[in-house]
Amino acid sequence: MSDILIVIPARYGSTRLPGKALKLLGGKPVVQHVYEACRAANVGEVYVATEHPVVVEAVEKFGGKAVLTSDQCQSGTDRVYEAAQNRPEQIIINVQGDEPFIKASTLQKIASLLQSDEKCDIASAVAPTLDEEKINNPNCVKAVLNADGKALYFSRSRVPYKREITEENKNIPYWQHCGVYGYRRKALERFVNLPQSPLEKLEKLEQLRALEDGMTLKCVVIDSAGPAIDTAQDLQDAEVYLKQH
Repeated sequence: MSDILIVIPARYGSTRLPGKALKLLGGKPVVQHVYEACRAANVGEVYVATEHPVVVEAVEKFGGKAVLTSDQCQSGTDRVYEAAQNRPEQIIINVQGDEPFIKASTLQKIASLLQSDEKCDIASAVAPTLDEEKINNPNCVKAVLNADGKALYFSRSRVPYKREITEENKNIPYWQHCGVYGYRRKALERFVNLPQSPLEKLEKLEQLRALEDGMTLKCVVIDSAGPAIDTAQDLQDAEVYLKQH
């Protein structure tokens, strides 16, 4: 039996795009794309965690597993933590329900990192980019890493800032963060019981709570991160991306 559980938080009452988990993308609900990628990774059990019975029904209709969680969960991470209660797995991977282009290989890398590095509390993923539009977009989160892949900081700003553009540094990529997290069970429990941190409140990035608390968050490198879906425009862009890929 695998020691890894994958949970896909999928809130039906999304504020910017209500019911986005069930919006159709290429003829299938967005959450089905996520679920199928998670199953293809073949690293452990996969469950969708939601606050609404209509999502449970839709997931079961395409042959998936879903669990009903409280509508009082403040974040997807809280929902993942609730869904993982009374489960035996010691590694829990949180794959957001609005990431239809998550790759099975990304989840395998995250699982492998946590299994091989006992000092790693949380694992995530980054993709290199030199796309100026992404780098300047506050919705594209940038990561700053050390040589060992340990996260030093995450920001919506352009970090690190290249004080002077030279031949030597102009092709050094920025790291685009992909919103998927693997947690050791103890780290997940510690994380959800921490208050929001000052930097988290400023940047509106919950991973900064872990860094400010001194947790070790490491990132695996992936080729690219497909578009996540937050708005109706994102859904249109995802249709285009799906056809191209």
